[in-house]
Amino acid sequence: MKRKKLLKQGACIAVCSTMLATGVTQLIPAYQAQSLVFADEVQQNIKKTTYTADKLTVDWGNAGYELTDGVWKVTFNNQYDQVKWRLPETVDMSTVKSVTFNVKDQKGSVSLKVYKNGDEDADGTNTKYELTGADEYSISPTGEGDMVAVGLMTTDNAGSGSAISLVSVTVETDTTPKTPPEIEQNIEDWKKSVTSSDALGKDAIAGTGIMLDEIKDNTLMDLVEKHFNAVTFGNELKPDALFNYQLEKSVKTKTVQFDGQDLEVPMVNDAGDSLDFSRADAMVDKIFEWNAAHPDRKIRIRGHVLVWHSQTPEWFFHENYDISKPYVDKETMNRRLEWYISSVFDHYFGEAANKKYDGLFYGWDVVNEAVIGNTYRTDTVSPAESLDEIRHGNNSSWWHVYKSNEFIINAFKYANKYAPSDVELYYNDFGETDNIKSEGIIKLISDVKSAQGTRLDAFGMQAHYSVDSFSAAQFKTVAKKYAEAAGKVQLTELDFQASAAYKSGAASKESEYTKMAYCHKQLFDAAKDLKKNGTNVAGITVWGVIEPNSWLHSQSNVGGGADGSKQCPLLFDGKYKAKPAYWAYVDATKLEPLIQDIVVAEQKGDTMSGTEYSFSDDDTQAAFIPTWDKDGLNVLVSVKDATINDTDEVTVYVDETNSAGDVTPVKKTVKRSEAQAVDGGYRATIKVPMTDLKVAKTIGMDVKVMNNDKAVSFNDLKEMQETSSKYYAKATLKPGIEKATKATVKIDGEADSEWDKAVAIPLTINLGAKVTADAKVLWDDENLYVYATVKDPVLNKDGGEAYQQDSLEVFIDENNAKTESYDDDDKQYRINYENEHSFNGKKCLEENVQSAAKVTGDGYVIEAAFKWTDIKPKKGDRIGLEFQINDADNSGARIGTLSWNDETGMGWSKSSVYGTIELTAEEVSDDNSKPGTDDPSTDNTEKPGTNNPSTGNTGKPGTGKPAINKPSADKPATGSTNKPLANKPAAKKAANTSDQSATAAFIVLFLAGVSMAGASRLRRSRKQS
Repeated sequence: MKRKKLLKQGACIAVCSTMLATGVTQLIPAYQAQSLVFADEVQQNIKKTTYTADKLTVDWGNAGYELTDGVWKVTFNNQYDQVKWRLPETVDMSTVKSVTFNVKDQKGSVSLKVYKNGDEDADGTNTKYELTGADEYSISPTGEGDMVAVGLMTTDNAGSGSAISLVSVTVETDTTPKTPPEIEQNIEDWKKSVTSSDALGKDAIAGTGIMLDEIKDNTLMDLVEKHFNAVTFGNELKPDALFNYQLEKSVKTKTVQFDGQDLEVPMVNDAGDSLDFSRADAMVDKIFEWNAAHPDRKIRIRGHVLVWHSQTPEWFFHENYDISKPYVDKETMNRRLEWYISSVFDHYFGEAANKKYDGLFYGWDVVNEAVIGNTYRTDTVSPAESLDEIRHGNNSSWWHVYKSNEFIINAFKYANKYAPSDVELYYNDFGETDNIKSEGIIKLISDVKSAQGTRLDAFGMQAHYSVDSFSAAQFKTVAKKYAEAAGKVQLTELDFQASAAYKSGAASKESEYTKMAYCHKQLFDAAKDLKKNGTNVAGITVWGVIEPNSWLHSQSNVGGGADGSKQCPLLFDGKYKAKPAYWAYVDATKLEPLIQDIVVAEQKGDTMSGTEYSFSDDDTQAAFIPTWDKDGLNVLVSVKDATINDTDEVTVYVDETNSAGDVTPVKKTVKRSEAQAVDGGYRATIKVPMTDLKVAKTIGMDVKVMNNDKAVSFNDLKEMQETSSKYYAKATLKPGIEKATKATVKIDGEADSEWDKAVAIPLTINLGAKVTADAKVLWDDENLYVYATVKDPVLNKDGGEAYQQDSLEVFIDENNAKTESYDDDDKQYRINYENEHSFNGKKCLEENVQSAAKVTGDGYVIEAAFKWTDIKPKKGDRIGLEFQINDADNSGARIGTLSWNDETGMGWSKSSVYGTIELTAEEVSDDNSKPGTDDPSTDNTEKPGTNNPSTGNTGKPGTGKPAINKPSADKPATGSTNKPLANKPAAKKAANTSDQSATAAFIVLFLAGVSMAGASRLRRSRKQS
């Protein structure tokens, strides 16, 4: 169901993989022992409050609406037209039993909506669809936080004549007294961890985002006052708020003197003010009063935001502030822009303020989200969206007026002119970890800083990330670049979108909280390391205080996007208690073990070739390489243990369904006396018989080594393997290493005889696609050759984004480094069925590809040559390679993808998900025993082609396309990586292990040792080739 965008809590976005776990112990997180105790609720006190139509204020609407004769008359002209009314007071959602809409004169169907504080749109549980035939309709909303608004929407088609009159809204609440919630006063202030000398330093910002309604929540403000030294207002200093949410097509105006000349300005309230600071002032004064009473624990404010394409009324850009009239010229817009900025700063820093707020604001976001891809955001980012909309999703009316970045330069000039020198000025943006977008952001920073009269003090990395795609390595890479360009960086709106498994209900809250905590830990460790090594990371602001109030719970395509699915993104839960994410900063030893994601490659012949995973404690070092074949799981385990004991042994545990619960596992134990002795230890090859193993299937597994009477395990640090698979690693079965013979072909779309020497590699990982495909690979000294055959009954390239079109994507990692972010040699080529190209990667360029496409009777073929850019290929070399087919339907929307090795769809940002090809000189033959395929459930995987913001986005999880603009609801834009891998350093290396090479790898491992991962009692690493 499509939902219309409204506004979000400063939704200025988004995107853990290869997690480096540190400080892991068996302590139980504090949140598990905490819960609110409510008073006896057997005797309920029920209260009904009726709000007549004249008490309901329109907050937003794209339907026709008018208050006449004491009722709101609404006419719906288009499908999904709606009106949102703000209630005259907030109502605690936990007390609401029902909301009843009293209506009349209904034509067609109507849908009910109930909005919580922070919602941009009502989520699915608080929406009731397509009601007809009654004069009152009721909904029983759920959730935590405050109910603040209600709405009516139609799903009827345009021109259906749907209409309704809203008479009143009745809210039934249970007013039975409950024990007031309290915060945990006995835990450490979060800000102390952020501002410690071994973290970001005493002057660092440790902030949070808050909203107007939240300052009335005394318990929430207790959290703010205890844990944070700074706040950012979610909406109240944005242009639409200061314009008093005048969302009509035009506003009244008046003429004022500005800079010695007449200037027409809007009037936005009954007092005739041009700007309405009442909402912001209520929050500023709250903080001011706290500071006055607590001079040693002051909280400072970040102003957010002066110039933004979204949440700026469209009438601001038109003559007489009327949308029906033409756009103003640049000169007029410059005067309006300067007037607006000067008025905001004058209110807080001018004579009338009388120095009351001096020192209260530490900085101000001058411009927000003005970059898309590697260039500026324009007025045509999303053709489906009209600039006539009162709030804009992705298109910029600023650009429409200026046709250049002049408004950005001028905004920083005017801000520098009117802001006090101790108020820093920022550019702020989301999707900042994407390699391509980082180029555009750095260009903007450079353009601003090089212009005369400007001041830009730092770049705000919004840090809207995702558990499924966050990469600390990529974060560090881009943060260094931004700090070099801007002087310093701050994380300004930090939150993490939940994993696909959690959003689909396949993961428990406990496991999701743990995964998210390790994301926070990895991010904090990265920020501390940057600071230690000279990169100025000046602060972290978490985008919200308590879980229920996060903007991620609502659906939005503004500022990066959210899909309204189940989320748990913040440090404190709905009971005001600290979550594991809090402990990730304060004391990581309280975190539960993290479930690691590991890869099990298909075994080709007698050679065990795959990823090597190592683990150790102070006395034991071990490593294992898992592979699979049609008969089961094969695990080669090497143990360094010079002292022989009768109890020395290795056990492999398997949960065939990856149930992560109480199980009787399949297990195989090999005693040291039964294993092969090697210098300094022993090696065991363990076969675990299994059936129905297929590419993309997941199983649970763990490896435990007994050294005398002491156990050390790869994943389950609690040693519960005999009865529970809760802490088994998640193992995904992948294709094995394929071979490519040396030959040269002509690129013409025809299969030369040389292609008969190549193996047809089946693409079997299907995420919603209705296609089949295979690909062949050859090589010579100059090129890597690919011949892909795609069977697709529907060919379409109407989608405005290249990734939406029927196309082949080829991902190449020449040095096979399998990194968590793109190296210079990594490339993503996209070729559609009409031979049109698009690219991602520093050396992924038009001059490096030659291709031919041919439409066939049942699909298309693509033949291509990709120039080697970084290696001189030779026999025996291994390269990283991945194929993905994008499948579009008749509407032009991509409905799915088909891949060879990667089930995550993250190949656009990291090469670690690619398969491996070995270059050979001889002809290779097809393996007739190709494995089957286990399609990952769309319940547990990002559904391709859904929840994609209609922006200039060129990437999202499951898309295999670079996030040039910003994250969608599927992906927080990051240059991200895969899911968290606990207790392992990021280092990875080849492991091609026959009996002889296994011994060599084993010796290398033990000579090198295994590096300590923080304060953990265990150490983890992996190597891969």
